[in-house]
Amino acid sequence: MQKDSKLLPILFGGLCVYLLGYVYCRIFIFHAVERYAGAEGKGDPRQDYITKKDRSAGEGWEYQLFLPAIKAEEGIINYFHNL
Repeated sequence: MQKDSKLLPILFGGLCVYLLGYVYCRIFIFHAVERYAGAEGKGDPRQDYITKKDRSAGEGWEYQLFLPAIKAEEGIINYFHNL
């Protein structure tokens, strides 16, 4: 009595569609903004954040939809820039 589980392929397919959608939005809708705190050569390290083009961070339904992917990418970028 072995059941074929269709949940795992559905979840994997949903994750792939989400990531492909994020890649598309990252190329055509979002861009990275660099911000340096303090005086040049002094102060806090560099901070990058992702936002919609010509808007502040957090605006638009696209930003809210892809917020988990955006935060993951920002964390990875900040980690490598601040080593």
